Amino acid sequence: MFSTDRAVSPSPPSVPTPAASREGSPAILRALQEASSRDLIALLFRFDMAEAFLRQLKEREVVFASVDLSDPDKVHQQALQRYCEENAIKTEEDRQSWCLSHGMSTEDLASEAIHAWRRRELREQLVTTSGESLYLRYKDKLDRVLYSLLRVEDPGLCQELYYAIEAAEISFGEAARCHSRGPEAKTQGIVGPVDLTTPHPEIAARLRTAQAGLLIGPFQADDWFSVIRLEYRFDSEYDESTRAFLEEVCFKSQISADLQADLQALIGWLSSGTH
Repeated sequence: MFSTDRAVSPSPPSVPTPAASREGSPAILRALQEASSRDLIALLFRFDMAEAFLRQLKEREVVFASVDLSDPDKVHQQALQRYCEENAIKTEEDRQSWCLSHGMSTEDLASEAIHAWRRRELREQLVTTSGESLYLRYKDKLDRVLYSLLRVEDPGLCQELYYAIEAAEISFGEAARCHSRGPEAKTQGIVGPVDLTTPHPEIAARLRTAQAGLLIGPFQADDWFSVIRLEYRFDSEYDESTRAFLEEVCFKSQISADLQADLQALIGWLSSGTH
């Protein structure tokens, strides 16, 4: 599981030597040097870092096990060049500093570069044949709306305010400022831009088909009686940014599979006291 995308398995990150850490705490350094792997994993759980740590390991396992990606030996130089460019590693001094600050050897640096290369390939593969259908599925997360919201507890008052706004007897902003019962009162009713998964489902359903500038309501959403008006719709497009979002969604979904089971298994191992 700890292998990465290299022909040779990487060496584990080394604990900083006293010379490299003479400005740090000797007690902390000594405790880390003397700690067992079980002690360190237990600390990850104590500091609520175990899931993020395991997710990174699982990501490398998934990428390493993918057979339709580039041969690590063949993309070694290209991957290393791209990795260095993306992380502003320009000189030998930069490389040494990067490796030291990330607990890596030179071999580990190459390993991470190849992993990043193959990770990008796997992400692209995940949406190659289903990108547009995924886009439609996630469109509510990608589109943005700016809208005005007024909500009150009294249905009669809601009706009165709706007609007053429609007749231009009061502006929507003034009505929201004076009468709305939510935080939108502080912004004169303006909410957003937000994606369509953020508002209450009753509001989102109406915004999805609304025409900008038209009042909608009154209608009930939970305990509130509401009036809304779509101000502006920011429609997403199936472009490079959207594709990158979909790639990340698919990739994270694959990584998350069985992650909780792995965490429980690790907790069980810690509880058993097995080394």
